[in-house]
Amino acid sequence: MGSAEQVHGPAPAGRTAWRELLAAPPERWLSGRNVTKAEVGLFRAGETRLAVKTFARRPVWVKLLLGRWVIRREAAAYVAAAGIDGLPRFFGRPKPCTLVTEWVDALPLPERGQVGEEVFRRVAETVAVLHARGIALADLHHRNVLIGDDGRVVLVDLAAAWMLGQRPSRLRRALFDRLCELDELALARMRARWTGGDVEAAVAEVGGSIARWHRRGRKAKAIWRRLRGKGRG
Repeated sequence: MGSAEQVHGPAPAGRTAWRELLAAPPERWLSGRNVTKAEVGLFRAGETRLAVKTFARRPVWVKLLLGRWVIRREAAAYVAAAGIDGLPRFFGRPKPCTLVTEWVDALPLPERGQVGEEVFRRVAETVAVLHARGIALADLHHRNVLIGDDGRVVLVDLAAAWMLGQRPSRLRRALFDRLCELDELALARMRARWTGGDVEAAVAEVGGSIARWHRRGRKAKAIWRRLRGKGRG
C-alpha cells in the first residue's frame, strides 16, 4: 500500500515542494480544543484543496512527546485504509508532526441538525469496511462525521485508530474486537440521537458486553453527578 511518507494524488511531491507549499499562510485555520490537539489548515496545491493537520505551532513538548506519535499512527492508518470510500484522500506526511489529506467541503454532524437514516447507512458501510480491513476507529465521534451539501458523508480523524496487524496476538485480537464493538456502539447511539430515536434502546440492540459496560458507565456518571449536586444523568 506504500509508506506513510509517500504522496498520493495531485499534491506536491518531494520535500522541497511541500516546504514551499506549507511556507505560505493557509486560507484558514481550525484550532484544536487545547494545546494538546492538532490544528488543521486549508491550503491549495493548484486546483486541489488540502487539509494540513499539524502540531507545528504547538509547544515543543507537545510536538515531541505527542504530536509525532499521533501523526505517525494516523498516517499509518490512512495508508492501511487506502481506497476505502467515506474517508478523505490521503496525500502524505511531509513532516514528522504534519499530515495532509484532501479538504472536505462539509459540516460536522452537529451543525447539520437532525439528518436522515441514509447518512448513518453510509457511515455504517465505511465502518464495516474499515473493520474488515483490520482498522478500528476507537473514537467514532459526531464531530468527525462530515456531511457535504451534495450529501457526501466522510469520516475524518484516524488519530485513535487501532490496526489489527498481519499476525496479531490473541490479546491484540481481543482488544481489536472490543474496539470494533465500541465503534458499533458509538454508531448506534449517534444514529438514535440524530434521527430522533431512543438512545438507550439503540444501546440495548447492540447488546454484548460493550453495551453492559456502557450502562454501568452511565450509572456511575449519574451517581457522580448527584454527589456533585448536578442532578441526574
